Amino acid sequence: MKKEELLSAIEELNTRAKAICLVNLVTANRPNEMVRLRIKDFDLEGSFVRVYMRKQKIWHNKRLNHQTIKAVRDYISEYKLRVDDFFVGRVYKNGRFKGTQISETAYRNLLKEWTGLTPYNFRKTQVAAMHAAGADLSTIARQTGHKSLQTLDDHYLTVSDSTVDKYL
Repeated sequence: MKKEELLSAIEELNTRAKAICLVNLVTANRPNEMVRLRIKDFDLEGSFVRVYMRKQKIWHNKRLNHQTIKAVRDYISEYKLRVDDFFVGRVYKNGRFKGTQISETAYRNLLKEWTGLTPYNFRKTQVAAMHAAGADLSTIARQTGHKSLQTLDDHYLTVSDSTVDKYL
């Protein structure tokens, strides 16, 4: 999906869904990374979120843009989130928020309900958008947390004929 189209769809969502979707998009987090985020992992003044990358068994800072920071602030304010609350958390049918961790399956279902997309679609959209904007593979890997540039190239990037034509 084109990032502009996804961002347009995200803008129409409620405060919670918008913040969660923007964080997922901009960080290109995996579902297991998203469901483990806590409010205390965000450094909004420093424009990053600290993510535990289970696959690599390391903590990694992922950059946030202005739009995402504003959405996270709005979400924290509207839902009165505390530092130990899980970022995604759970909202009951009566609208009450509980800052507990949800399952990866529940998270996938939320994204599907809100946007019709999977977390992988968000991740791939961000990688492709960064690449199309001119980011090199090392820069993309730094944001997404990929250890292997080859994995990025093999699984996330497709070079079209029009892209090749730009450099001829």
